Amino acid sequence: MALGECRDMLMRKLFEPSISSSSSSSSSSASESFISRAPPQLRQVNERAFEPQIISIGPYHPGQHQTMESHKGRYLRNFLGGPVARHRGTAHEILNSFVSYAIGMEERARNCYEGTLNMSSAEFVMMMVLDGLFVVELLRKFYYYELRGENDDIFKRNLNLTIIAHDLLLLENQLPFFLLKHFFEETELSPTEKSLEDVAIHFFRTMVPELRRQDDRDRQSVQDTQDIKHLLRLVHKHCLPSPQESNFYGESEISREHFDQWEMDSIMGLRFIRSATELSEAGIRFKKGDKGKSIFDIKFERRKMYIPTLTVDHDTERIFRNLIAYEQIHQGPSIVMDYARLLDCLINYADDVALLSDCGIIDNRLGTKEDVANMFNKLNDYVYLSTANFYYTDLFLDVHEHCNRPWNTWKVKLRQTYFHTPWDWVLISIFAASILLLLSFLQTLYSVLSYYK
Repeated sequence: MALGECRDMLMRKLFEPSISSSSSSSSSSASESFISRAPPQLRQVNERAFEPQIISIGPYHPGQHQTMESHKGRYLRNFLGGPVARHRGTAHEILNSFVSYAIGMEERARNCYEGTLNMSSAEFVMMMVLDGLFVVELLRKFYYYELRGENDDIFKRNLNLTIIAHDLLLLENQLPFFLLKHFFEETELSPTEKSLEDVAIHFFRTMVPELRRQDDRDRQSVQDTQDIKHLLRLVHKHCLPSPQESNFYGESEISREHFDQWEMDSIMGLRFIRSATELSEAGIRFKKGDKGKSIFDIKFERRKMYIPTLTVDHDTERIFRNLIAYEQIHQGPSIVMDYARLLDCLINYADDVALLSDCGIIDNRLGTKEDVANMFNKLNDYVYLSTANFYYTDLFLDVHEHCNRPWNTWKVKLRQTYFHTPWDWVLISIFAASILLLLSFLQTLYSVLSYYK
């Protein structure tokens, strides 16, 4: 079946009289929707971070990338001519079943999106079928190598695949998860096939360096998927530390005394810790955390701060901005915002990046150290942090307690006073002081000997 024939077949089904082709501008209330546009104040900091680069999914950025639109049609054509489809009926029957399901779910799917969608019913249904099946087939082909075609340009160009992975995690580039789940289950390869959640996590962990972790939890099946609304939520939930790694919001063992102190510090504008170089001068050592843990699993113990390695590249800012925007909009854990706040505190200048890189905490693939510092310094612009639920409250308090000890304060002042002086002057001063001390000793000794004579 030719690509054009396949697309014409889909279009004929979509524009049957049973589907209205008139423009629809229905909108859902904020309480019903869970797929939103990025807040304007976050967009103005870096608008490109929320725009798809090569593939548009969903109704917010329809048809912006024509090359990938042809790939969507090609994936649909290949699926209808593939082994799974042949066992489920003719191409017409299979396509009809997908379109009929999308028609029945149109109102529910529209209500998932915030704001007005200026798409006709036919356009919206076609988008659900083409985009939904494309995402499902992409994830499945990535997991099962044998399903990839020899001429599949997406898998022949790994760079494109990486960009697609990042595009699929944009806040405004989402499809309702129930839609993807239905298409995945209806195109099941076998009863023993991995779940959509497992296949998706495998894809994103492989293609997005910021999400990589090698602990056992990654190799187990994804559990507790009841609140998964879209792929970004799935990845966000996967990033969170496991209950074994950390007590989470509402279960924290922070004492009331600590909370009162933190609340008071917040009022005084002290929601920060010193930079990495300043903390190093205060006697705190930075160590690379367990690579199998979540990147958010940061510990401060015995004057050592353990931070898992973070790979920083040209897509890191996009990932963090979209996760932060998701947390800003939806109620729930805000650990990405809190993590960004922590790094913003630790990294002020290039020297801080150099220190953390030397410790194996920052894997810099972005560019200069100044580029990394600038990225983290801007990451929290127009982000509203919660004081009461701040994830690193205990860590900040422990660091403050360490830095406020008289001995550590004195050490910092000593280093700032003497060790910021050029080394040649320091050595000359030490040498001169030693000579004076020796001469004073010889003079005293001579005086004592003269007295006894």
